[in-house]
Amino acid sequence: MKGADVVMAVNNRSTPKKRASTTVSGREKRPARAVDLGTRKEILEAALTAFSRDGFDGASLPKIAEIAKIAHPLIHYYFGSKDNLWRETVDYAFGGLVAEATAVEAASRGLSPLHRLRVMVQAFAQFAARYPDHLGLIMAEMRTDSERLAWLRKNYLDAFVGRLTRALKDAQEQNEIKKIPLDHLAFILIGSIVLYFSINFEPLKNVKSEDLANRHARWVLEVILNGITA
Repeated sequence: MKGADVVMAVNNRSTPKKRASTTVSGREKRPARAVDLGTRKEILEAALTAFSRDGFDGASLPKIAEIAKIAHPLIHYYFGSKDNLWRETVDYAFGGLVAEATAVEAASRGLSPLHRLRVMVQAFAQFAARYPDHLGLIMAEMRTDSERLAWLRKNYLDAFVGRLTRALKDAQEQNEIKKIPLDHLAFILIGSIVLYFSINFEPLKNVKSEDLANRHARWVLEVILNGITA
């Protein structure tokens, strides 16, 4: 199985299918649980926007309620506190990345270390292209040396970075790549993807996010593996 096929197969399994739309008569109402889940998602999306843009301290609950177009007390009803809302927003944003990284690692276990590395870089680029606001949440927390950042790293980021580092280490042990210090190499790869999709001021127009992710991942790997000298 090719690297692109591995990523596609994982994305197909991890991306929830859209439900077929149904017509609701005047006397029928959506189940309460459906309303609850819809409201929770609206709040989480609004919180993700606010926390990514303004950071934890700058994102007030009234502002999040305004973005979500809901009454302010509903945030307390569903999430209790601002701190708990932030943690659930992080899980909403990065739980999928950890799941995808785990699935990619398992699906690519039979590949060579270098091929496995290609698959992981491509998968991360796909995630970054689909959810650029999620990356802003990380960058907002990086501005403060807080307990939240330590919690975010321990529960989400380290899981992905650890898998990427293992792939790099395996490739080094097989003499497929140079023995550059792993912490530098891992963050060179991650940074080149995060910055492109989070602060790119002139993104390409009329290009699907999946195609853009594949293109950028290919160029990142080309530069890392083959350099830029002619």
